[in-house]
Amino acid sequence: MKVARGEIAKHIVLIAGTTTLLVLCIIYPFISGGYDRLAGPLSTMTQVFGIVGLPLALVGLLWFVMPRRRFVFAIASMVVGTFVAVILVLFATLSVGNAFGILTLAVWVYIVIQRIPKLKHLKNEDADDFNFAPLYLITLPTLTLIFQLILATPMTRWSRSHAISNANEFIGDIEEYHAQHGHYPLSLQAQNKDYYPDIVGVEKYLYAPQGNVYNLSFEQPRFLLDRFGTREWVVYNPRDEHRIYSHTAWLLPPPEQADPSQGWYASGDTGHLHWKYFLFD
Repeated sequence: MKVARGEIAKHIVLIAGTTTLLVLCIIYPFISGGYDRLAGPLSTMTQVFGIVGLPLALVGLLWFVMPRRRFVFAIASMVVGTFVAVILVLFATLSVGNAFGILTLAVWVYIVIQRIPKLKHLKNEDADDFNFAPLYLITLPTLTLIFQLILATPMTRWSRSHAISNANEFIGDIEEYHAQHGHYPLSLQAQNKDYYPDIVGVEKYLYAPQGNVYNLSFEQPRFLLDRFGTREWVVYNPRDEHRIYSHTAWLLPPPEQADPSQGWYASGDTGHLHWKYFLFD
């Protein structure tokens, strides 16, 4: 079984390019840039592909070691791929909305329609001809999973630190206001943000007065498998009296409850003075 070097090089480039694109989708919410509301869902869906797509790698491996049964494994890959697509459609719908879910489904239907003629051709293909499809099935979901596990900790720490550093100007202006007026602002809610975290997955800073002090916070994007289902809020408090709540109703406690529950299950230091992160399930 001979395969032209040019054909091998072409598929290596395609696999490498597709993997790079998938990795960029994963880290997109964690890189420097303006806020993009689709960044989080796109990253999550790509990470989901790396997890639920592992059965595709198994089909590809079986196809690779038993190439004469390629038609059976090609059909199996389409069936498993449809299952993966349904999961992605579900995540697209829940994270963005029905329109994005329908669009994701339409993309998969288009892929299936494009593959049908190739499946028919595969049935009549010479059994000794080498087929590169198993390599795609093996490498793409596997590498997607590996890279998200490798990048989770460093990308989370970097993006968190970058957003914290970019808050310095905001904090400086708040402290200047305090120096001039003798108290912190009662509210900083406005149409335009003016202070930007410069992380694609972080929309804005939130200011909340607290007695004679205040909390400045933002929601940090997280990797899917980094404590699955967890949401992280990063909070600045100049007196280290951090408060961050999971429910608005908890801010309206009965008179006898002076300090309402905040709802987070874990917290940690960020490595920046007066900044802490809080994890919510």
